[in-house]
Amino acid sequence: MSLPASSPQHGPPVALPRTTWWDMPAGPAAHRIFLAWPEAPPPPAGYPVLLLLDANAGFATAVDSYRALTWRDTPGRPAPALILGLGQPGDRVYDPAARQRDYTPAAPGSDAFLRFIEAALLPALARRHPIDQGRLALFGHSLGGLFALHALLARPGLFQSLVIASPSLWWNEGAMLAAARRFAARLPPEAARTRLLVTVGGLEESDEGPRGAIRAARRMIGNARDLAALLRGAGLSAEFAEFAGEDHGSARLHALLRAPRFAISPAGETA
Repeated sequence: MSLPASSPQHGPPVALPRTTWWDMPAGPAAHRIFLAWPEAPPPPAGYPVLLLLDANAGFATAVDSYRALTWRDTPGRPAPALILGLGQPGDRVYDPAARQRDYTPAAPGSDAFLRFIEAALLPALARRHPIDQGRLALFGHSLGGLFALHALLARPGLFQSLVIASPSLWWNEGAMLAAARRFAARLPPEAARTRLLVTVGGLEESDEGPRGAIRAARRMIGNARDLAALLRGAGLSAEFAEFAGEDHGSARLHALLRAPRFAISPAGETA
């Protein structure tokens, strides 16, 4: 005998342990801040920080990835750290207009967004938890990856580790890749210790399907590989990873799984 159909019963939202969120104004807009903290007390210099862009989409994945690496006392596990997410108010996974405004070098653009991170967000975090200003890492995917590159070029040394995932280097006819070439030709000394991981999906240049021509023209794999080689040639520690069989969306998940191990150095070490 079948049971009568009933409307779904919705309880309270699922919440991750040791996490919270709040909204911060930034001019006419506002940003939603997500934060996860560990059970362990901070190291003497404070917690390392992994700052994640597009946090409405990837915060829970990043937190789970980090905690999966740290729950056992194994050699090489990441140090106790804060996972800091930066997104937008509301339930939308992505806000295209906000991403264009904050992640691309157009007025008010990425310069204003970077000032917000440095002058408002990080001090607000430091009022909640002790943080190690010498162990800050940034993760950005797609246009967020473009912004992560901009952060390196505009404020070298602010972040000691950068995960630049599937960066949209095709934007504005490759303007950011050209800027990176100029940067590499005159590498500022404060950038010398920056570590980078550049990732991309192996299907991101596939010419199949209705968007095949667009993917081929954007040259996602080639541009990402060129960026890593360019920065490595300038003397930076720059790794490149191509995720076989992954497209632009699924490559983000693989990069998020990789980010904590790369960006947060093991306990007792510095980046």
